Order: sequence, then C-alpha cells, then structure tokens
Amino acid sequence: MVLLAACTRSNDVAALRDEASAVAVFHQPVLDALVVRVHGLQRDLRTEYPGWPNMFRTAQLANDELGLPPFEQTVPPGPAWRPGPTTLLGMGAYVRTRADELATHGRRDELKFLVTDERARYDRGIASVSEHLDQVEHWLATSR
Repeated sequence: MVLLAACTRSNDVAALRDEASAVAVFHQPVLDALVVRVHGLQRDLRTEYPGWPNMFRTAQLANDELGLPPFEQTVPPGPAWRPGPTTLLGMGAYVRTRADELATHGRRDELKFLVTDERARYDRGIASVSEHLDQVEHWLATSR
C-alpha cells in the first residue's frame, strides 16, 4: 500500500513538472502578440504629439514587464542576451529549470506552488502589459 502511494506521488510530481512547462507554452502566443504591439509603439510614438513623455513612460513599463531590451534601445542586444527570470518572457525558462530541480528531489508541494504562482504571474502580468499598451494605443489613435 505504501509503495502505491509513493508511485502516485511520483506521478503527481512528474505531472506538475510537465504542467509547469505547459503553462509557459500556453501563454507564449499571447506574449508574442504583446511583443509585436510594443514594437509597433516603438515605431509610432512621436515627440510631436502632446503628452508623449507620459505615454513613452507607459510604453516603457509594458516593455519592461514583458522583459524586452530597453524601449529606447535602437541596437538589438547581442546573442547572449536573455530576458530576466522575473519578466513575462523570462519566466518560462526559469520555471522549467526550477520545476526540473523540484521534481528531481520529489518536492511536490513546492512544485505545486510554483505552478500556481506561475499561472497567477502570467495572468496578472499579461493583464498589466495589455492595459498599458491599450492606454498608449488609444492615446496614439486620438492624438493623430
């Protein structure tokens, strides 16, 4: 009976590890769309519009939450550049690595928390970035 419980617990750990990766994969298309929107703002924001400094800062916030190179940077970063693990674009790689470590050590409760936290961070972060981008895009549409 104890062996059966251990196997079930092991399967839970493997399923949670797989779920951690699946959460990042699920959110990737939304993140890609947000990146496209940020790049559009980099092209469209102009200093001749009244109020542009505030909108520039709002666009910077969205850019930074996503984990892109600095908004005002015109030269692409080098090949070694990676988004930070606390950003939306960097979180997936961090979570996969951490989930593998936790699964290897059978730390089911920590792994479960990691997956729950990952989902919440993606949801909050995507909503925040979208809100910032909506604000700047609306301003641009009414300023032209």
